[in-house]
Amino acid sequence: MPTVRARRIINAPVAELWQAIRDFGAHSRWIEHHPEITLEGGDGLTIGVKRRVTYGDGSFFDEVLTGMDDRNWVQEYDVIGDLPLPVYNVVGAMQLYAVDIEGPTLVERRLTYDTPLPQAEARAFEASRFTLLFGSLELLAALFEQPGGNP
Repeated sequence: MPTVRARRIINAPVAELWQAIRDFGAHSRWIEHHPEITLEGGDGLTIGVKRRVTYGDGSFFDEVLTGMDDRNWVQEYDVIGDLPLPVYNVVGAMQLYAVDIEGPTLVERRLTYDTPLPQAEARAFEASRFTLLFGSLELLAALFEQPGGNP
C-alpha cells in the first residue's frame, strides 16, 4: 500500500488553518479546479458524513469523513465507490503541526491506497497524486499568505 505525502509550511497560526480545513464540506476553495461539494448525512463536522466532490466536467468521487481530532489537528476520510482511477482502498488524511503558536504551521496531506498497476505505472501514478496533493496545499497557502488573503 503506497502512501503519498505532501507537506508545506504555511505562514499562519495552526488554529486559523484548522478552522479553514476542519469543515469537510468547505474544501472547494483549496482543492484543484474548485469542485462543487455536496454533503449527505450530516454537516461537514459530522463523522460519517458523505461528501460528493463534482468537477466541472461532470466527473465525481465520494468520500466519507472517518475521523476528526481537534486536539491534534487531524482529519481522516475514506474514498468510497467506483473511482475513475486505477486505485482502491483509498484513505486520505490532513494533519497540522504547529511550528510556533503564532505560526507558521506544517500542513501534511496524505493518501494511502492499493493499485493493480505495474511498478513503472504505479510510480507515475504516485507522482501524479503528489502533484495533486501539493497543488492543494499551494491553494490553501494562498488563502493565508497573499495580501488581502481571507480564509
